[in-house]
Amino acid sequence: MPAPSGAEGSPHDTPVDSPAVGALIEAADLGPDAALLGAQALQRARSVETLEVAYAAWAELQEAHRTARRRWAEERQRLTEQGALLLGAVKAAGGTPNTTEAGLAKTTALDGFLVDAKQKLEGAQAQLAERASSAEKAFQAELGKLREELKARIARQSAAIHPVFKLMIRVLAGERRILHAHRLGADESVIALWVLTGRIPSRYDYLFDDSTDDALMAPPMLYADEGVTELRPSALTLGRTLTPLKDVWPVKGMIPLTLPDGTWLRWISRGAVLEAEVQDGEGFRNLLTHEEAERVTGLLLSHKLAGKLELELVRE
Repeated sequence: MPAPSGAEGSPHDTPVDSPAVGALIEAADLGPDAALLGAQALQRARSVETLEVAYAAWAELQEAHRTARRRWAEERQRLTEQGALLLGAVKAAGGTPNTTEAGLAKTTALDGFLVDAKQKLEGAQAQLAERASSAEKAFQAELGKLREELKARIARQSAAIHPVFKLMIRVLAGERRILHAHRLGADESVIALWVLTGRIPSRYDYLFDDSTDDALMAPPMLYADEGVTELRPSALTLGRTLTPLKDVWPVKGMIPLTLPDGTWLRWISRGAVLEAEVQDGEGFRNLLTHEEAERVTGLLLSHKLAGKLELELVRE
């Protein structure tokens, strides 16, 4: 597979070093499909020093983790149902209380059977809990290592790859401005979020994803990653959601950041261009005042002067 643009490794690049994911999945008592996902994640992570490959490995290990959690939940439910069935069966077998010698013997036998079965069931539940807890810790550790390697890889490549913002300014009546920028490449978009916010996106192709779960609504602006549940937040909620996330932002179809005065700004994907929108109460607006357009452009210029990105003024 050809390497993505700007993804060449440097002399300091090192491949992702992750222990055997297959062993983790085996410990989690997963099926062959999950084991295959884990093996592929390990193989792809070590194959090529590119952002796309590292993200693919991370995604595969995350999917194996989700599969493991589903299996644990299914097994817990199965054991719970077995316990309920067992109790019901014992009650049914007991029938009407019988004080005869045979009846008392039957009751004693049922009581013994129930005690023994409960012990075995509780043992299976404890074993599952221990196995799931151990595997969960292992998954978290390995996902953390992949995350740290991905951050380091992006930081290394950002030293050589500077995202190019080709800025177009449309002047409208009433001293309003619309700012467009040519859409960035795949590696550029990942690095752009890094240099502008210090965070990495949760997915490699985040800026190009216009998928939606509801055709009657605008596409979500966040992924259900990193514990995020509100996928279409207001501008205020977006800030409250992203600010506590210090490493990874699950953003979708946009590059959000803050202006020096704390106002949220987002470069949102609009087909072939990115369009600047500033926070306006609960929402965002693309019609900027002259001063807002200056602040947005000035922020890009400051990053250019710091050697983190390139800024070009072009005509539409």
